[in-house]
Amino acid sequence: MILDLAAVCLLRGRSCLNVRKAGTGHVILPGGKIEPGETALEAAVREAAEEVRLHLDPATLGHLGTFEAAPANDDAEGIRCAVFVRSWDDAWAHPTPDHEIAEYEWTPLDHAADDPRQAPLLIDSVIPELLRRRLI
Repeated sequence: MILDLAAVCLLRGRSCLNVRKAGTGHVILPGGKIEPGETALEAAVREAAEEVRLHLDPATLGHLGTFEAAPANDDAEGIRCAVFVRSWDDAWAHPTPDHEIAEYEWTPLDHAADDPRQAPLLIDSVIPELLRRRLI
């Protein structure tokens, strides 16, 4: 089964916000399953609010792409994830882990490929697209 997901890539310099769900070893972009009747953008905004208590304005998010990847936590055969991107705004409150999130981190993208905790989506798709678009 391929899971349809949506996620946000929040950039702070050459780092991005990643979360780790309770009971897992990988870190992933904040995001999750797209609910029936919900757009990918709506799902990404909802998941950011649920997982790290960030209330994002959908108008400020750009669609980075929709990517297929291996699942980070072996909970499906694969994932298809719409990823939305935006630069971090220092006026925001700090992310606060909520819902099923155990912790968050700012992942340095220049060294992410060397970190076995990183999700295939980030390494194989998101970082190359960020580089291609010169967003990092």
